Amino acid sequence: MLLNHIVLRNFRNYVDCEVNFPKPVNLIIGGNAQGKTSLLEAIYFLCTAESHRATRDGELIRHNEAGFYLKGTLENSSDDVMSLEATKRARGEFKLKKNGVLQTKRSEWIGQFNTVLFSPESLILVKGGPSERRRFLDLLISQIDSSYLKNLQKYRLVLKQRNELLKQIRMTLADTVQLDVWDKLLIAHGTAIIVKRSEIFHQLKIYAMQNHQRLTGGRENLALTYRSALVRNDMSMRSIEDKNRTEDENLENLVEEVEAQLEIESIESANETKIAKQFDEALSASRSSDLQRGTTLVGPHRDDFLIELENISEISDLNSKSEDRYEIPDTEEEDVVSKPSLPTPSEAATFQESGTFREGARAYGSQGQQRTIALALKLAELELIRVVTGRDPIVLLDDVTSELDYKRTGYLLSVLQNLSAQTFITATHAEPLVHHLNQPNVLTVENAQISCISQESKKHVEN
Repeated sequence: MLLNHIVLRNFRNYVDCEVNFPKPVNLIIGGNAQGKTSLLEAIYFLCTAESHRATRDGELIRHNEAGFYLKGTLENSSDDVMSLEATKRARGEFKLKKNGVLQTKRSEWIGQFNTVLFSPESLILVKGGPSERRRFLDLLISQIDSSYLKNLQKYRLVLKQRNELLKQIRMTLADTVQLDVWDKLLIAHGTAIIVKRSEIFHQLKIYAMQNHQRLTGGRENLALTYRSALVRNDMSMRSIEDKNRTEDENLENLVEEVEAQLEIESIESANETKIAKQFDEALSASRSSDLQRGTTLVGPHRDDFLIELENISEISDLNSKSEDRYEIPDTEEEDVVSKPSLPTPSEAATFQESGTFREGARAYGSQGQQRTIALALKLAELELIRVVTGRDPIVLLDDVTSELDYKRTGYLLSVLQNLSAQTFITATHAEPLVHHLNQPNVLTVENAQISCISQESKKHVEN
């Protein structure tokens, strides 16, 4: 899917702007606060019907204007052209149209026009709380599986109703027997969510680990583990590093070995009957606590995935760690996070034998490490969407390369060009990006006005 043309009217700082994108690679150059990010936000909004920055649609309307209007023209591999329109009035409803036909639900929009966005805000994947990582997984899976989105919406509705009932029971305005009905619905939709998350997470993990190895030159190993209070051990993804290996094993052989293991684990974890039973048991065990708190304490709405880095280190460094170093990160009210524990003597012996240990990327990763992990996850998202749907998503990179070194920038751009994905890249300067890109369409943005750089100007920039 290629975006050929876009119109922005009273969107953010744009008054009236129309831009053509005749090439698959688009480099958007401009100073800070000129409108680069807003252009990418408009593209993202047309594809997903939501903003990655605003919490309300009204925030996207230009100051003192009555509303905004967006229109994009897209073309697929069969040369079929379609138009997408989004309208929001300051004192009116939000409307989406496809080929002039009004779409009644936003949920029906998601997944038709896939996109992957990497921006400075993407760091929240690593630095943020569990809800941010759940949101990442939910949006990814919703883009490639419409049934997942339906189950997610129904689960959230049932969860809301159950929480309301819990509060009423606590005030003696309802009977606990009524919880049984909501529990059955919660288990039905929640089980479907857990099964699909398990399946997709297995695949996402492999792609993320591959990309992280290449981005770091093999100096660090990324470990991702899905954490669920419901499914005991079934969804604990054993990492590559847990397997016996020699130092000269390369990543490709390792990935093949793990993929075979993960297929077996995925089948086991996808046992819906088993998961439903454990969900039922967990809800029953938690009912008294739920009634005391007035909220549902167990379920996929509390799941998370752990991001760790395995580093080479002397055992003395490990032994020097004190319990004071471990801190409980800030969490949202609905998330329960346990305090990490120090290694046991047997674990320390294992670390000493292997010469490695793991640290949580959120608490101990450097800014550069966290950014690399987020980038590896986003590249994994891109590859997964492409494999599942057979289509390249539109890729949006907002000022990402400014904080990557030359080598990692080159790797990132080579991956995108090999995938043939239409790419939009914002930067304050064209160098050194133009040397990594194959004849990009170079645009300049100044005060929400967009201009195309001429061929002569491009040669001047490249030289």
